[in-house]
Amino acid sequence: MKKEIAEVLHQERIADDILSLLLKVSFAAEVRPGQFVSLYSHDESRLLPRPISVCETFPSDGVIRLVYRIAGKGTREFSGLSAGDAIEVMGPLGNGFPIEENQNRKVLLIGGGIGIPPLLSCAEVLHDAVIAAGYRTGSYLLPELEAAAPVYTATEDGSCGTKG
Repeated sequence: MKKEIAEVLHQERIADDILSLLLKVSFAAEVRPGQFVSLYSHDESRLLPRPISVCETFPSDGVIRLVYRIAGKGTREFSGLSAGDAIEVMGPLGNGFPIEENQNRKVLLIGGGIGIPPLLSCAEVLHDAVIAAGYRTGSYLLPELEAAAPVYTATEDGSCGTKG
């Protein structure tokens, strides 16, 4: 686990209040699927960092991708970051998913809403995974999932996949 100042490489809005953030970090090669990082606010009134799951890693470039939802003042602050900005980050944190013991098995990965992005790195590592993804609406889908594994989608409003 390391605490450092990360460089923001790119940030884009991928749906209402959902953003994709690329950070240059020294520990990208150490991140395992299912782990997260803590991002620190520049506002000193918010002492606690915000935990955000790692969606993807690009170890050879020293880059991690975070997909997060604006849920409060801290994540709203992060949504204003742009290329070249700096942010304090600590990671990798958590145990991650038990990948090794499932390498030669068919695995069903199930996630909903903002819990879906960390499944991408897991599906990329596993040889035989299937993803079941549930969303409120079809406006927020990760098209990269389909490249990693077969995806079965359900939306509350029925705009994509099975309704319900």
